Amino acid sequence: MKEFTKGKRILVEIEDFSVKGDGISKTGEKPVVVPFSVPGDRLKVRITDIKKTYVLGEIEEILEPSEHRIAPRCPHFGECGGCPWQMIDYKAQLAFKRDALVKLLSEFMGTSLPLDDVSGMEDPWFFRNKAQYPLKRLGSGKVIMGFYRKGTNHIADLEECPVEYRMLNELINPIKELLSAEKITVFARERNWGKLRYLIMRGSERQGEVLVVLVARMQAVSVKLARKIVELDPLHIVGVVENINPSYGNVILGPTFKKILGAESYKEKILGNTFRVSAGSFFQTNVVQAELLLRELRERVGETRFLLDLYSGVGLFSITLADKAQRVIGVEENSFSYFDALHNAYINDQANVEFVQGKAEGVIMGLGKPDVVVLDPPRAGLHDDVIAGLHYLRPERIFYVSCNPRSFARDALSLIGIGYELVHISPYDFFPHTPHVEVLSEFRLKV
Repeated sequence: MKEFTKGKRILVEIEDFSVKGDGISKTGEKPVVVPFSVPGDRLKVRITDIKKTYVLGEIEEILEPSEHRIAPRCPHFGECGGCPWQMIDYKAQLAFKRDALVKLLSEFMGTSLPLDDVSGMEDPWFFRNKAQYPLKRLGSGKVIMGFYRKGTNHIADLEECPVEYRMLNELINPIKELLSAEKITVFARERNWGKLRYLIMRGSERQGEVLVVLVARMQAVSVKLARKIVELDPLHIVGVVENINPSYGNVILGPTFKKILGAESYKEKILGNTFRVSAGSFFQTNVVQAELLLRELRERVGETRFLLDLYSGVGLFSITLADKAQRVIGVEENSFSYFDALHNAYINDQANVEFVQGKAEGVIMGLGKPDVVVLDPPRAGLHDDVIAGLHYLRPERIFYVSCNPRSFARDALSLIGIGYELVHISPYDFFPHTPHVEVLSEFRLKV
């Protein structure tokens, strides 16, 4: 049995992945977790930390690479923590994701499940419609921005990002150069000083629109600065919005948005419908895969009388499914998304769709008895009162879309416990080069 000490070099063979998607070797008294490793790798590893239940190591030398290991495409790989699976062949990524999902669901349910293969992308690059960068001004005056290095608060200064839209990539360096030349102060966490904190770019390649959001601790963005930003790409940048976030913590957005110049939203088109997406609204970051999921959802829902869409966002599911139901009600807590949803129902001429603002758990009992319920909750999953409401309403079918399989597995057990059968699971790869996977599932009420 191997004894572990910090700084010690050991030889390991990676056998599996941890829950977070790091490689694991069960080589001694505790499993050794090695970021950026692949099952099948033989490695020389330096121990960097010893935890209560596992040992953390970093790769010093790849002695024999896994058959699934490839050269990562991004020049920032390993420094940036954004795409920890770029060193894995894409087909193998999809297989690993399915294996992890099977293992997780079996752990919760103890039985085999009706699980499809993971639906991947034809081209798993330049698919993200949103870039979100912390900012820092160096002593030289240069402003850097990028992603935090894995497990740290240090920014990896990006020149490009091969998973974000090309039109967003083309703005990275020009915006850094512009902010470097401006006198606006940039937040320094170590001193709790400065105004500008984050740059967010969102948009639609299909529509050719980019919305720029600058997050600041207090009002800091002038019309003059906003105009300079728009002039960097006047063909695509439709507006500049300021978000005020005075908190010291790691939450990126604050509650207040202010339009500085141009539009305060961008437009996206999916399956023939147009969606307005405001700076403060949630929207799927991978619209190519979202469209595939929506096509399957439409096919599975079929024709119905009354469809209830909980956690409806800007109305993506409600409006896409409007022609499948006589009546659709969407429920959304976020005010920005709610008002976008109302606007989107209007511009798409969906007279049978209405929206209610509120928490799903607070309004579910007052909306009538639906035949079909669509659930797309945040990562934490369903509130207990939503489960209770579904138990009372007993819709014939429930479709659950989840970006967190662990929360989904817990909620699936709860739905099974109130009389539903899990009849199908379709995994989708919304997040290539990461361990994450999206799930579309169907539950039917047992007779």
